[in-house]
Amino acid sequence: MRILITDLNIKLDGHKFGYVSNLLNYIEGLSPENEYFFLVNFSREFKLETPKQNIKILTTAEEQQRVIASQKHYFQKSAEEWKIIHHECLKNKINHLVLMELDPYQVEIGKTKTPYSIAGIWFRPYARMQKEGPGLRNQIVFWRTILQKKLTIKWALMNKSLKKTFILNDEAMPNWLNNRRFFYLPDPYFEYKTIDNFDLRAKYNIPKDNLILLQFGNMDERKNNENIIAALNNLADEKAKKITLIIIGKFKEGYLQKIKNWIPTNSKYQTIIKDEFVSDEEMESTFKQSDVILRMNINFFGSSGIVGQAANHNKPCIVSNNGVMAEQVEKYKLGRIIDPHNVNAIKETIEFYLQNPDERQIDGTNYKKTHDLNTFGSTLLNVQ
Repeated sequence: MRILITDLNIKLDGHKFGYVSNLLNYIEGLSPENEYFFLVNFSREFKLETPKQNIKILTTAEEQQRVIASQKHYFQKSAEEWKIIHHECLKNKINHLVLMELDPYQVEIGKTKTPYSIAGIWFRPYARMQKEGPGLRNQIVFWRTILQKKLTIKWALMNKSLKKTFILNDEAMPNWLNNRRFFYLPDPYFEYKTIDNFDLRAKYNIPKDNLILLQFGNMDERKNNENIIAALNNLADEKAKKITLIIIGKFKEGYLQKIKNWIPTNSKYQTIIKDEFVSDEEMESTFKQSDVILRMNINFFGSSGIVGQAANHNKPCIVSNNGVMAEQVEKYKLGRIIDPHNVNAIKETIEFYLQNPDERQIDGTNYKKTHDLNTFGSTLLNVQ
């Protein structure tokens, strides 16, 4: 069988490259009876390579990337990307296509006759969405979005070649959607090497007894830093001075200044901010030596790989009380669940971990057993 795996939107500012590179590592360990093709976007930031003869790496040309980038509308951009994907499938006589992100191509899938079967990861399903804020306008926007998402996935499913639509870490949703082509897919944790002799406290001059709170990933308003910082600002001085907040990740334009404005010049807690994409090795080393991982996202109801990375190092998470993350944290006992809008609840939870050092260690074994790379890879590539 000839299988093409694609992601044409990889940037070194989030999880996308990790999914593709680790899946490549998984496939390299399989027996070679299948042929695999990896199709990724042209970039000078990363490079996929493999020594295996049954695996081929394909990249878009610079000119193709310029055409894609010139498109002003989301659907136009997606259509250009789909042309490339479909062309490569036909050119290489592909039997099965795996989309690492299904969402952009739903319209194109629905209107294309495909001689190959398709599976894809649906990152933004509608079933768990909630209205953002009060008022009639928010209600209208909410229901319009739900309707658009319902119609779009229904249109994609008109193509009978779309055999499997995967939803990350959501065990309930495939049943809610009442369609045999929706499937649960475990959101994997990935293991990377750590940096030799790495010392997080020495690197950032963190006092040895301070509680280290880690906020990691692409930084924008959804990360809820405003309420987290407000909670830290409400701590008594003697408690605040025993806390270090580390924020690492690429920041949305203008968002870094917002964070700086929220932090008083006379704050007693320590703040470390690193506005850049860090290496996998530095990420792994930082998680390993932090105390508590923050994931109190707002207006976000899906899975997060951060929870898995924390579980891999037996570090507790503080997560929002809705969506998939809350269910996973509760099921596997991975930390605390709170209302992300409740500043006092955030403050009290931080105080809990400050005053109870023994609670800064969880047992991530059961989560890791069911969310490893082998389980992810074998589920995603199971062609039936």
